[in-house]
Amino acid sequence: MPFQLLPAEPSDIADITVIHHDAFKEDPIIGRLMCDVKPDIKHEYDNRYYAKAFAHKHLTGSVMHKIIDTETRNLAAFAKWIYPYTLTPEQKAEKEKIDLARSYPEGTNVELYQKFFEQLDAKRKHYRDDGRDYLLHILIVAPAYQRRGLGTMLIQEGLAAADRDGAKAYVEASPKGLELYLRHGWRIVDNIKLDMTPYGGKGVAIEELMIRQPNAGAGAGAGALS
Repeated sequence: MPFQLLPAEPSDIADITVIHHDAFKEDPIIGRLMCDVKPDIKHEYDNRYYAKAFAHKHLTGSVMHKIIDTETRNLAAFAKWIYPYTLTPEQKAEKEKIDLARSYPEGTNVELYQKFFEQLDAKRKHYRDDGRDYLLHILIVAPAYQRRGLGTMLIQEGLAAADRDGAKAYVEASPKGLELYLRHGWRIVDNIKLDMTPYGGKGVAIEELMIRQPNAGAGAGAGALS
């Protein structure tokens, strides 16, 4: 089945949201954040999230690509990389204002959301330099297209740029995608552990935090939905 890698566009938002929900609904952490939010409200919330991601690319270094099935024209996979960027004082103020405007739809597990993302943001600031390093922020492959190499196509797009710049690449790895990142040279440097039982989950969930050195080959690494 032929596939094509293309820049993602705002017109793709509805389709990105659909595969986002399908790919992450069983994730031990992400899947619990809004499991009690009504589906139509969650869909609209995530549509707005991706609309903001496209609108504010100039403030975040975001570079987004998609893979389409050229036979059906279906969106098969999506990735959001954050390339190194530097902001002016005015841009920093604009970004801070946007970040402070975060809200949650009714039914969100706010305690879990804040606990997880506070740790995630703190670790990201510790391990990644916005002005020098790359971040694979989101990698989604629709369940019907998994295990066909599409995750690798989207990873290689960003890693090629990182290698040209002699830059590190950072990723936060879910258990499901760990092997994919391992194959591309990432190394575990830390993790986030959350007891999910108070939030309706099972046991302790682990998000691996990983760094890939420039031009690293296959080895031991990190995660995503492949």
